[in-house]
Amino acid sequence: MKRSQQLFEKIEEYLANTLSQEQKVAFEKEIAMDSKLSIEVDKQRDLHRVLSDTSTLEFKRKLQRIHQEIKAEEQQRASDKSLKLTSPIFSYWKIAATLIIFLGIGGLLWNNFKQSNHIAELYASHYAPYPVEDVTRGQAKNDLSTVLQHYENGEYKTVINELEGLAILSKKEQLQLYLGNSYLNTGREEEAILQFENVSDTSKYNEDATWYSALTYLKLNKIEKSRSILQEIIEYNGLYKIKALALINQLEK
Repeated sequence: MKRSQQLFEKIEEYLANTLSQEQKVAFEKEIAMDSKLSIEVDKQRDLHRVLSDTSTLEFKRKLQRIHQEIKAEEQQRASDKSLKLTSPIFSYWKIAATLIIFLGIGGLLWNNFKQSNHIAELYASHYAPYPVEDVTRGQAKNDLSTVLQHYENGEYKTVINELEGLAILSKKEQLQLYLGNSYLNTGREEEAILQFENVSDTSKYNEDATWYSALTYLKLNKIEKSRSILQEIIEYNGLYKIKALALINQLEK
């Protein structure tokens, strides 16, 4: 992936949902095949979250209020000569207050962004889509082969459209993993969690589903929840123990 203004603008358009359907599908294929691009998209998504935070919005409102007060005082001084010698000091204090607020909120934003950036990189380094395997035999296999091909190609929105509401979905927990991963790769993390958590505790796919649940909570920046699930994976001492140990150690840094 080569960083450029064009790439930045394309990511912004993707996050703003202004790309055409054809452009979305093509770009999501690129994201699925390029881990560095996936990290970059997650970084910008997290930055959007930070900038929409209530503390940031309050900061903007405070700046606007101070700016309006300074402007009003300047207009008043211009019309009232008696205020010219006494009023400027108040404007300077307001400007100083603005800088203090800016530095305080700016530091908070920077710390939040660094944390989000670290989490996005951890997620991208540990995530890989659930691999395609035989789902069933006979006619059902033929019917699902196209869906699985779309999944392998990273055409996750197409997979979602084809699997949602499928009658055999609840009986084929492997398909729930494919659907959950498709949600995960299209910014629908909460729906992904539902699919992973619906896999039965007694299912042979439960370990896979639990691992992807931990990654999904990590992507959502719900660190404690992710850490709790990772600890369960470690205690279970199964297929994902080594991966869970590596990830939880990186979270502690």
